[in-house]
Amino acid sequence: MMKTLLLASMCLVVAACTPMGSLVPSRGDAFRERLIAPQDLAKLPRLPTRVRPGDTLRIVRDAQDSVSLDLRNLVEDSQSQTYVVRPDGSISYRFAGRVEAAGKTPDEVAQELRAKLDAYYREPGVTVNIIASPSNQVVVAGAVRNPLPVSLTALVSLEQAIFAAGGLLPSADPTAVALLRMDEQDRYQVYFVDLSKMLEPTAEGRTTLAFQRGDIVFVPKSRAGTAADGVDVYINQLLPFTRSLGIGFTKSIGTTNTTTTLRPD
Repeated sequence: MMKTLLLASMCLVVAACTPMGSLVPSRGDAFRERLIAPQDLAKLPRLPTRVRPGDTLRIVRDAQDSVSLDLRNLVEDSQSQTYVVRPDGSISYRFAGRVEAAGKTPDEVAQELRAKLDAYYREPGVTVNIIASPSNQVVVAGAVRNPLPVSLTALVSLEQAIFAAGGLLPSADPTAVALLRMDEQDRYQVYFVDLSKMLEPTAEGRTTLAFQRGDIVFVPKSRAGTAADGVDVYINQLLPFTRSLGIGFTKSIGTTNTTTTLRPD
């Protein structure tokens, strides 16, 4: 009875330590429809850059004749200023009040500011630029040596993103590297690319991919790599557990009696 309980406990430990699953893409019709050639990466749809909460904006208002402001205010107001977009997506600008900025392009924010300042200035000129953003990065994850977020300005191609993360692990599946990209409705669309031959030279060269904010590069594990993980978990986690618990099985020679012993280490 004791032996049965211990064996059952060990099976539960194996089930608990073994990964329940991994992100392995299905190779069905949906996968084949979204599988694109490396040279076609540059043809993926690009969205205009939009303001997001946490972005830092530089707003420059050109000095114009004022209807109701004195010269001192006119000079002060013509200088560039920076504003951090609040978590609710808004900013507060002098004489314009609350402005909803998130989800709009910098040009759209500038157009709204010009409309609100029209009562104070003649032909107010406003320029808006994003100078810093916490989301201005590409996340590289999955079966790479060093998963990390990489600054968008430091990347040029999908291959460069993978190399920046230390390269592929032996368990990686380079034939189904996923690129997750947001669409107009802020929903991620998934594309797959086969990078198994990315180190092979081609006569026409390779077209670089223009990343955009929020992109995620995910390298899945191969099925063999997933199976190897299960073996690794068994060796590195289950066996040390049984050694520390001190479980042993002994059988008397010439008899049918089997004894289970617990030995504290």
